[in-house]
Amino acid sequence: MSFGGKHSIGVIGFAANEAAMLELFFKGNKGDGFLLSDVNHAEALIVGFSDREESAQTEKWLAQHDQPRIAVVDPSSTSRVTATDIVIHRPLTISALQAALVQLHGRLDAADQLHDEAGGRIAGDRVAASEQDKVREAVFAEWEARKERSSAALSAWKGDGLQREGEALRSRFSVERNELNSLIFEAQQALQEQQQRAPSRPASEPVEEPEDILQPPKLSAEMIQQCCGSLPDVNLDSAHERRRAYFSLDGLLLPWIQRCIQQGNESGKVQQVLGVPGALLYLPAERAFLVGVDADLLLQLTRTRFGFDEISLQERSAEAELPQGRKVAADELLWQLALFTARGRVPDTLSAEQPRVLDEMPDFERLLETPHARSIAELWQSQRLSAQNIASMLGVPQRFVFSFFVAADAIGLFCP
Repeated sequence: MSFGGKHSIGVIGFAANEAAMLELFFKGNKGDGFLLSDVNHAEALIVGFSDREESAQTEKWLAQHDQPRIAVVDPSSTSRVTATDIVIHRPLTISALQAALVQLHGRLDAADQLHDEAGGRIAGDRVAASEQDKVREAVFAEWEARKERSSAALSAWKGDGLQREGEALRSRFSVERNELNSLIFEAQQALQEQQQRAPSRPASEPVEEPEDILQPPKLSAEMIQQCCGSLPDVNLDSAHERRRAYFSLDGLLLPWIQRCIQQGNESGKVQQVLGVPGALLYLPAERAFLVGVDADLLLQLTRTRFGFDEISLQERSAEAELPQGRKVAADELLWQLALFTARGRVPDTLSAEQPRVLDEMPDFERLLETPHARSIAELWQSQRLSAQNIASMLGVPQRFVFSFFVAADAIGLFCP
């Protein structure tokens, strides 16, 4: 049943960056009439069919569920759709997705009407309305509690995490870059309009929201996978396996955040990251970020590869009024974004075989503590070792050591 005139919809079968783009689409209110929800409780689905290995797991899940769905297919996967599916052929565009959602919305409304009529004949209008309210409340509560689950649904499947990442980079989900830019531009315009309507405030007194939004979350199994991935141990002496453990930072958000901090510290002036849907400013005097981006969306943006000139830095004057947002310590934000960017791998700017020594212990009272992080930190502070040595000596999975390695390097905990 719909809630407030909107139906719940889930996303399954897409690679990580495809799911992130779809979440950006719905959070930008482009999916009129639909709310993003967990796939297990959604009224309808958007399913990505492809020739990736995990498609068999997706089809097994779909065989056990019968929600109405939009099928996004390429020429090799058209045979997998059913007669009742609303089909979109890749490349997927915003206009095609919106047209399919209009068609799907009509089907769901018609089904709701039939359900209401049948319920009235069987149990009476009062009982039907009561049950409908319960379903609506359950759907809305599930969406509120698990906003993040929609984009991470495919990641939860067992399998080779790096292979899924490779597929994501080669994805045929082609929301064109100009369309993504349009979404980001519209989000920035909405933020500016909100700021213009708000009463003016002194630049020295920005409105702050509670700082616990990006505080270290509970270390659930899902959070461990989000931070450390699922990559099995690899033989770094093998050129083929070695490539699976490394990735490029080109076009990712993390190096821009690091550059923002560096330029702010050198100039002493506020720096703003442009190209993201919301305010993201570094305040060098406080060694903190002013964040006006939804926490879930910010973490999803760590998986997005931006094109040339799609993201940049801008220096703000001292007299400029600061936007609304929450303050987050720079090292806390950088640590968490580094974990979500690397996910158990090593950027090609670092070496897992180069010996290093930790200059100081991370403050795990503030920073997210990944599995075995304290043991890794204590050993790495005791002597000069490589990430490969640490994993071998402690007998822990490489992905936990690599995640710690990238995060600690990002906030400068290793000796020069």
